[in-house]
Amino acid sequence: MNVTGVGSTGAADAASIASSNGMGKQEFLTLLVTQLRNQDPLNPSQPHEFAAQLAQFSSLEQLVNIAAQLDAQQATNLAMIELVNASSALGVLGREVIATGDSVSVGESGSADVTFNAEAGGRAVVTVFDPETGEALATVDLGRIEGGRQKHTLDAESLGLPAGRYRFAVEVTDAQGEAIPVQTLITGRVDGIRYGTNGPMLVCGSLEIPLSAVVEVNTQTQES
Repeated sequence: MNVTGVGSTGAADAASIASSNGMGKQEFLTLLVTQLRNQDPLNPSQPHEFAAQLAQFSSLEQLVNIAAQLDAQQATNLAMIELVNASSALGVLGREVIATGDSVSVGESGSADVTFNAEAGGRAVVTVFDPETGEALATVDLGRIEGGRQKHTLDAESLGLPAGRYRFAVEVTDAQGEAIPVQTLITGRVDGIRYGTNGPMLVCGSLEIPLSAVVEVNTQTQES
């Protein structure tokens, strides 16, 4: 007598089939019932096999539910972060901020201030670049500086730099000519806030600074 059915092997794979096909618990139970009805009478599946598969599928279902809860929690956390960032951005309106960046503005006065942090003292050289082409337009040797926060005013007129916005870089070397880590900074007074896909942007004149780049906020507000 030859009888063809699902057999115990098919029952053992039920949870894998259900999970891979995205079935729910009810669909999985329907699958098991179908297997019971069509199993080989001469080689029936054992009850403990179905119990084990039910337990396995239940564990998988719990993991899926946990993952969904974590996703929901992450979305809530992101919303809270955006709310905090928006509130923080409003709190710096009219204040002077210092942020990481490499932009320098030359005003009508013909001067430009560059700010940077040097990990240690050494010889500092500032190079000003065209922001569009990356061409080096001027180089200024500041001589030896101390470590820490530095602010230097460049005579843009003597350097042949008309009013506008440029990029700058600072190289600091020790007595052996080894490079010392430097962090370039930008300074601006916040005139407004623009909200975009990358979060709040602080509008400082013609410059826009990401809120996430701010490292210091001056407590003095803009004079009316």
